[in-house]
Amino acid sequence: MIKIKILIMVISILFLSMQPSWASDEKNINIKELIDEALANNPEIRASKERWEAAKAAVLPARSWEDPQLSLMFDKIPDSSINPGASMGREYSITQGFPYPGKLSLMGKMAEKEAQMIYEEFKGKEKDVIRDIKAACYDYFMIYKSIEVNLETKEILHHFSKIAEAKYATGLVSQWDVLKAQIELSQLANEIIILNQEKESVRDDQKNVPPLELMGELALQGRPELKGMERFIEKEETGLNLAKKGYYPDFMVRLAQREEDGSAAGWIAEFGVRIPLWFRTKQDYAVKESVSRLESAKNEYQGMRNMVSFEIKDALVKIRSAASLVDLHKSTHIPQAEQALKGARVAYETGRVDFFALMESWKTVKNYKLDYYKALASFEQAWAELERAVGKELP
Repeated sequence: MIKIKILIMVISILFLSMQPSWASDEKNINIKELIDEALANNPEIRASKERWEAAKAAVLPARSWEDPQLSLMFDKIPDSSINPGASMGREYSITQGFPYPGKLSLMGKMAEKEAQMIYEEFKGKEKDVIRDIKAACYDYFMIYKSIEVNLETKEILHHFSKIAEAKYATGLVSQWDVLKAQIELSQLANEIIILNQEKESVRDDQKNVPPLELMGELALQGRPELKGMERFIEKEETGLNLAKKGYYPDFMVRLAQREEDGSAAGWIAEFGVRIPLWFRTKQDYAVKESVSRLESAKNEYQGMRNMVSFEIKDALVKIRSAASLVDLHKSTHIPQAEQALKGARVAYETGRVDFFALMESWKTVKNYKLDYYKALASFEQAWAELERAVGKELP
């Protein structure tokens, strides 16, 4: 469904930006421009980017102290009054909590790793869209090539029709040959109407199929999901260190000034320590939880590596299969079929074969050409899948 939506988007952009004439030779699809447009305006990418921006904004608060507390206390309020202002004493104080050294740094590091994870998710979403656009463009390429082949064979059919009419005029063939040529031309015109799309220019040179080992190394360096899982492991490692810090006390400092009968009565300094007394029911289990989360992250990472390895192997199999078909059709099937068509045309002109044999030779050429372009499109789509699997554009 996503692929169909992308194809519709590509075609819509082309119809909005190009001239109405579908036969224009000057208008080509620029895949890079389509990708740039999608990266700038795709709502899923923009939403993912905003999540990353939000996560980045949470890093500094995570490593900051808690807000201080200001207090005002009234003392010795007369029994005959409920007015705090009638008190004989006041105390103004400020209290600040201080986590054990290293805790804030670890909390900030966890938030930073979280932001890095979300960044890799954002980059992964971008690469999904790039892959889908490339795949849709080569679907579109196949539509264009179908038009191209039909336009090419239309001229051939016109020639066959003229030959059939000339032979019919001299009584060498029946009217059926002429009617058959006209029927084929009508069917071809219908196909062209259905496939009436803008042209696309794509390269059909063959890329070198890279080795599996190299693709695995590239995936470790460029695949956003793997990099995100690595940040996830680092986050859980930091979380484990933070859980272990829970065994250490936190501190509190309070500074106050007293007033009695409107005059300063001195300063008060207070120092407090929060003791992790119930560590067996709190900190111990926090550490156990962190250990389990870390092991889970490592297993997820290994599962992701296995999935990426499968995607690479699957894409390489498709690439090699499509490349073999491209070479086979280009070097063998199409030249042989075209040679057979030339022979059938000469044989029909000299009366050695009937019109049906001529049409079958032509259809063989047409089908081989369409199969060639289909294999070429499949090759490029599999190449896009390989680029997505390794997480970077390949030469």
